[in-house]
Amino acid sequence: MRITKDMKMADVIQMNYMLIPVIYRFGINLGFGDKTVKEICEETDVDLNFFLQLVNTYHDKDYFPKEELQSIPSKDIVAYLKMTHSSYLNEKLSEIEDLIESLQHAEAEDEKYILLIRNFFEGYKNELTEHILHEEEVVFPYVLAVEDICAKGYISDQNRKIYDSFSISKYQDAHDDVEEKLMDLKTIMIKYLTPPLNTSLYHKIIQLLFMLEQDLNYHSRIEDKVLVPKMISMEKTITEMI
Repeated sequence: MRITKDMKMADVIQMNYMLIPVIYRFGINLGFGDKTVKEICEETDVDLNFFLQLVNTYHDKDYFPKEELQSIPSKDIVAYLKMTHSSYLNEKLSEIEDLIESLQHAEAEDEKYILLIRNFFEGYKNELTEHILHEEEVVFPYVLAVEDICAKGYISDQNRKIYDSFSISKYQDAHDDVEEKLMDLKTIMIKYLTPPLNTSLYHKIIQLLFMLEQDLNYHSRIEDKVLVPKMISMEKTITEMI
């Protein structure tokens, strides 16, 4: 069932509670009463079209309106992706790390196996953090500069410096699949390690890893299928301009 502008926002959450973090990344908090999606977006100054396209993308794995999303201003897409980065670094990774640490304290007899999990997760966390910082410091400023150049029809000195120092092809080449290491960690925990006595905590960690993986997949799809093609097209426009 597709989410529409006339649905009550509360009904959207009832239909798919996994959308709570997605909605929160738009700056929308719970407590919206009987207001519709359209009303909430108007109150919070959120682009209704972008909101609907994105929540439906997360709600239905077979739905991905690539052309519609590419029509959204890059600054709005980048703002959402930055909020997603903040969620990963400040919430999701920390929550998993805290649970692993709790498991380590609770299961002294399985310490060597839990230490293996902790070290593997630490490596993944560092890799993801490095990937995010690269996007925040290099890729996103480039995306915004390219959009600004195309909108104004000329290149300022500041934008030229950004434009000449990077290209989206470099991003494609360096855009490693950060989910691969996460998959390795899940595989180790599911297939090769004997669960500790505290199985409920162990299972919770695995569930959170699956949820993080799913979220990252959606995040990467927006970058790869929306931002990259959009930038390739804009780069061609700029090449013709100069």
